[in-house]
Amino acid sequence: MVVVPKANGDIRICVDMTNLNEALCRERHILPSVEQSLAQLDGSRVFTKLDARLGFWQIPLSSESRALTTFITPFGRYCFNVLPFGIASGPEHFQRRMSQLLDGLSGVIVHEDDVCGRDRAEHDGRLTAVLIRLQETGLTLNEKCTFAQSEVLFLGHKISAARIEPDPEKISAITDMPIPQNVAEVRTFLGMATYVGKFLPQFSDTTKPLRDLLAKENDWSWGHVQQVAFDKIKRDLASQRVLAQYRPHAKTKVSADASSFGLGAVLTQMQDNIEWRPIAYISRSLSDTEQRYAQVEKEALAITWACERLSQYLIGLQFTAETDHKPLLALLGTKA
Repeated sequence: MVVVPKANGDIRICVDMTNLNEALCRERHILPSVEQSLAQLDGSRVFTKLDARLGFWQIPLSSESRALTTFITPFGRYCFNVLPFGIASGPEHFQRRMSQLLDGLSGVIVHEDDVCGRDRAEHDGRLTAVLIRLQETGLTLNEKCTFAQSEVLFLGHKISAARIEPDPEKISAITDMPIPQNVAEVRTFLGMATYVGKFLPQFSDTTKPLRDLLAKENDWSWGHVQQVAFDKIKRDLASQRVLAQYRPHAKTKVSADASSFGLGAVLTQMQDNIEWRPIAYISRSLSDTEQRYAQVEKEALAITWACERLSQYLIGLQFTAETDHKPLLALLGTKA
């Protein structure tokens, strides 16, 4: 048993369920990605974020399952009567239950819970419907809920009517990190930076000197190249990085490029003022085999990978694919 302190001073009881998780037959309910949830916010100007109070603990366990969660303490043996934290299938089960609970309500994003509207009247009507549904089912909320805001922190992003920004606390955590002293610290830094990589163009190229340190065949050597990359990432994140809201009916363009070591692309859309604004940046490194491709093959791979990676934005749309490598026109044609 592990007691985890919470930010508000309360505690959370967690139990090591490793052995039980190995025997679980998990249900198949795919959790929505952050991009899928954010893409549903088109046109929203007023936001409410709801948070269930100890959400897992509001789901009772069957009598057959309770004994399986038994754990030992200095005061005796206990078992959970409700869904405990640490169960591998807990997140998808909770997501499925919440999706079923709020099914049919418009303007609701079930990822935690979020209620949005194009204006205050529409928002208030949707929020009332959600609260009535929660009251009917007995689900309780906690004090972390925020109501009728013009901007809100949601899924690690700062959301408003016109733009998406990274969570300032996450940016501060990265920019305040000291210079890594070993491979583990480099891996931690890259993991945190990758989470907000959608805001950074050419992210894979920038991080290559740092990723090279993770290779087992390379010795640890923090030199000038690594320091430049480290400082550039922190400097780029410290500058204001803003993405536009995704709009399913706007003109859409995918621009992709390939370097010697990585692929990069940006999804842009035309705004009401006839300005193209970025929706998301993506990038990845090339494998050893891919680095030996001819340049035309790398550029073709960049376009193909970008369309596949951004497929959740592009499926069903007519969009433009843009490249700076003219030989691709003869290879792929003017229309894909």
